[in-house]
Amino acid sequence: MSRSRVAVVRCGRYDAELVSEKVREALDRVGGMAAFVKPGQKVLVKPNMLSAKAPERAITTHPLVLDAVVRAVQAAGAEPSIGDSPSGALKGVKRCWENTGFLAVSERTGAPLVHFEAGGTEVREAGGQRYHVARAVTGADVVINVPKFKTHGFALFTGAIKNCYGVLPGFQKAALHKRYPHPTDFSVRLVDLYASVRPALTLMDGIVGMEGNGPATGDVRTVGLLLASADGVALDAVAAAVMGFREDEIDAIRIAGERGLGASRLADIEIDGEPLASARIPDFRLPSNHLMKAIPPVAARWLGRRLGRFIWVRPKSDPEKCTGCGVCVRACPVQAIRMENGKPVTDYRLCINCMCCNESCPEGAVIQELSWLARRFG
Repeated sequence: MSRSRVAVVRCGRYDAELVSEKVREALDRVGGMAAFVKPGQKVLVKPNMLSAKAPERAITTHPLVLDAVVRAVQAAGAEPSIGDSPSGALKGVKRCWENTGFLAVSERTGAPLVHFEAGGTEVREAGGQRYHVARAVTGADVVINVPKFKTHGFALFTGAIKNCYGVLPGFQKAALHKRYPHPTDFSVRLVDLYASVRPALTLMDGIVGMEGNGPATGDVRTVGLLLASADGVALDAVAAAVMGFREDEIDAIRIAGERGLGASRLADIEIDGEPLASARIPDFRLPSNHLMKAIPPVAARWLGRRLGRFIWVRPKSDPEKCTGCGVCVRACPVQAIRMENGKPVTDYRLCINCMCCNESCPEGAVIQELSWLARRFG
């Protein structure tokens, strides 16, 4: 069986000419855009448009990377559109398009922006579950995935697989968080969605990424990489290794590999370009709760029963940054947050630590608070 190929290309800054050149190089290393799209095909380009944040905050796919991918699709003779379902889309997606720079990309390239919430859904089945996937995704001939290189406080890592969560419009994402509050169970659902979409190509924006407690309030970190592959699972495995995660530490990558959706083991992956040894970042800061994932499930349950009161990571509003807008209240899938005296208050008896409040906060005011023992472990 042939090994999955992942291109790893150095790109040190967001300069339009340089990014275009390096995206082209990454694509050429995996066969070129013409290997993935054909003239006349309808192509949905799916960036990470988590929320209405500016590109320099490293929360969303950078518009220059998106621009380069869209132009490569057009050069191959296909017809690209751009779409995602960001937090706050139901209240008005145009603000998300504008703040992320994606509207400017659409205006420059002529590729239309697609409003997932307004376009209807189609049922897709995966893993024995039914999902209502945006019709803009199911109706495309080809889906190209353009995730961001980031950590994630709940799932530990967000990449090609996690980026497919955005194919669910409306309140479905919050409902799944509520139904599957454990990270491993939730990761199964992420893999379901990746399987239902099966992007033909993934190109990851790792020029500037996010470390620490991502995906919205971590710290910006220059990484200087672009990654590309026909196998999004393999790409995630390489990106996670660059960050410093152990092989199989990320549930979604492991589960996807077990299902045969891609190569999850580094031994089964061919890296073309920058060697993994030199791409790794030895001091990259992982999420605060990553060491808890290293504990075997049986031991974790034992520790949870005895030390649960003392070891925890939970969302907390920073009163200095909070404007009292109430977005976190509306985003919480279990109604654990209420407003008191113009500020959000969380009932931790209800909180499932999904970090939807963290992802949705327009001011980045929801941080992750650690108990003193969790800080010692982290």
